[in-house]
Amino acid sequence: MKYTTLAFLLSLTIGGLAAPVFAAEDNHTAPAITASQLQTIHWQSVQAGENAEFDMNASGQNLSLNQISGKVLALQLPADHGTLTLRLRSLIDGKQVFSPNVLVLDQQQQPAAFYSSNQFSYQPASLLTGDRLEGTLKLSPAPGQKSIYLLIYTTPQDVAQHTTLEGAVKAYAKATGNQPPNIPDPVAQHSAQGHLSLKVTTERNNDAVTIGSNHSGIAAASPVAAPATQEITAPAVTGLLPETENYFNLQIRQAVKNSDMARALTLVGEAEHLGSATARTTFINSVQPRK
Repeated sequence: MKYTTLAFLLSLTIGGLAAPVFAAEDNHTAPAITASQLQTIHWQSVQAGENAEFDMNASGQNLSLNQISGKVLALQLPADHGTLTLRLRSLIDGKQVFSPNVLVLDQQQQPAAFYSSNQFSYQPASLLTGDRLEGTLKLSPAPGQKSIYLLIYTTPQDVAQHTTLEGAVKAYAKATGNQPPNIPDPVAQHSAQGHLSLKVTTERNNDAVTIGSNHSGIAAASPVAAPATQEITAPAVTGLLPETENYFNLQIRQAVKNSDMARALTLVGEAEHLGSATARTTFINSVQPRK
């Protein structure tokens, strides 16, 4: 069964979904996968509240389809916890990245939504996370279902492309309000392998794509208000011992030398939180091009 974007939407509307299905506004299509092929797949369970990590080469399974390059990741998610918010990240590692597509299936393993690789955008490195492709899916399983399924894969068209990155020097210039230097941007080639992370959170609302039809007559649960939380502020630290300051600076230089900007920025943040006065300068001097 092959679904173009239009045919995919029509088939779901006829199937009686309670909410419109998000589909990419491009030429990507859902994979032409048969019911018998789906039955051969082992679905790995991911629980609500979990932040799971996957190596696509080690965790993935083979699925012989022309529309798929490399292995697929097959996940089973709980469908009885309300709306699922899924944050999918594909980490850029060694100037390579896995460009994900996601096919969502309902409890009967019928296609219910399709997110193409164009919906996962580049996000530059932050203090806690490196350069990555990232997207958020909000799915609302119809009442009465126990599980829904995600099939994550990449395509030959995706593997032939690349993602332009934001270099550390330009990133720092923007963060400090300065004009970024006119130097070439690095690129990450798309690959059939890579490292993914999936964070699954749940809530009760209607702002999501409904997955599957409600055949049970079970009413949806009412939203439950979360208890108020009290913010706790950590005491400020005024300075570091010289040996601790030197340790952080050494580790920052080494991380930059290894092109691990995410670790370098994380170390800067940790050092400054502890009271470092030199960590940021060490980072700037390490990333500046040598004359």
